[in-house]
Amino acid sequence: MDHITRAYLTEILSGQISCVETISDPVSLSLITKEISGFDFPVLKSRQDWIADFGENHCLTNHPTEYHFHCYIPLENNGRILGTFELHNHNHELNAEGLTFCCNIADFIAGLLAVMEERNVYEPNLATPIKSEIINEPKISAFADEKIKQLEQEIEKLRVQLAEYLIFKPEESSEILTHPEIVGSSPEMQEVYRLLNLISSTETTVLILGETGTGKELIAKAVHDGSTRSQKTMVKVNCAAIPPNLIESELFGHEKGSFTGATERRIGKFEQAHKGTIFLDEIGELPIDLQVRLLRVLQEKEIERIGGKTTIPTDVRIISATNRNLLEEVEAGRFRRDLFYRLNVFPLSLPPLRNRKSDIAVLATFFLEKFARKSKRTLEGFSKKALSQMMAYSWPGNVRELEHLIERQVVMAQGPVIRNVEIPGSPEKSLSTLAPVKTIFENERDHIFAVLALCNGKISGQNGAAKLLGVPATTLNSKIKRLGLSKKHIF
Repeated sequence: MDHITRAYLTEILSGQISCVETISDPVSLSLITKEISGFDFPVLKSRQDWIADFGENHCLTNHPTEYHFHCYIPLENNGRILGTFELHNHNHELNAEGLTFCCNIADFIAGLLAVMEERNVYEPNLATPIKSEIINEPKISAFADEKIKQLEQEIEKLRVQLAEYLIFKPEESSEILTHPEIVGSSPEMQEVYRLLNLISSTETTVLILGETGTGKELIAKAVHDGSTRSQKTMVKVNCAAIPPNLIESELFGHEKGSFTGATERRIGKFEQAHKGTIFLDEIGELPIDLQVRLLRVLQEKEIERIGGKTTIPTDVRIISATNRNLLEEVEAGRFRRDLFYRLNVFPLSLPPLRNRKSDIAVLATFFLEKFARKSKRTLEGFSKKALSQMMAYSWPGNVRELEHLIERQVVMAQGPVIRNVEIPGSPEKSLSTLAPVKTIFENERDHIFAVLALCNGKISGQNGAAKLLGVPATTLNSKIKRLGLSKKHIF
């Protein structure tokens, strides 16, 4: 055999194939091709290694100086070398997972060449690219039909394998309601957006209901930003985070000397929010005695500082939020009924993340881009496997838990694609989800191949696989044949 057909890929590990070429012009056999044809498995070497062995003319590609990592896979069919399949990368050496995938592609190409030869539509000296319609001509032999059937089965296997490499990309639609600072387009969020559009431009008191982590503060900000008070301040108060003995002073302020430690006058949150909005988060945690004072402020629209003797008029819009069922709190005597009715003028319920799972992928992508920018990393997205893991989780901490998880994944990411997501606190994996236990035969085969890959396919000699494994080269050759170790059975 004096000529071969060759095909090569470049930058396959970067997430996108930047160059794919099938070259039908005959290429004379070179030292490197003869070297490759002597192996039953792929040959991996760096550019420096090829130069050391074969000089500057080591590479068969049109871009010999641009790539630093090279892999050559023989295109073999029924013991006959039809050509070589080449992979070239700038910065990434091919790993075992990628090598397995590319060997499957090489098998497909070799089979395709064999089919074309059988149909007499392919000759090694063909000077023009082969067109797909030629391959589909009806007059084919029984052998070619059987070969096509085998190739179709292989294509389906490759399609399944390729699914693990696919990256989720959210689609945009102009036919749904959105908000510039809120992520999600599920039917549940569509209802939230609809209610936001109704209440934002009004002065109505709003009560936001939802579990912890559903984004109640974000919704409160959206209400304020869409109102006529948007140019004024929105003051935030977390009623659960302030000690009971300080919350009255925090809300209404105090005069100098009104109690021990009051060394100066303090302006309360209601005064700070004058002409704007006050957001009372976790309103269900407000002590019962302070609920009376808050009710008076809502009714009279005026406050008194602690120790003060004059009333101060206030003009604020009240937005409150809670993760409690306030009706149950009212029935239990822990929340005043009259205050509940004052706050519950326009209730707005936020769905938990488990009820809006169609938003999980979009939210995860949003957080991935956010934290990738923050950490100055280049991340492309999630694999379908990672997305399935997130979709299967119940998310008791809702959007906040998802945000923290993605931030952690960005820190731990080993490549441009998040392929696996370990969810903390999730139930233990069942035995069916664990990786299968390998046999001694499989472990020996995998170990020998890993060493061969490390040695760039070299068996004997000072830097050969046999020396690293501590066995004679003849013994290693026998093991390779016994284990069936070839480019078709890498793992």
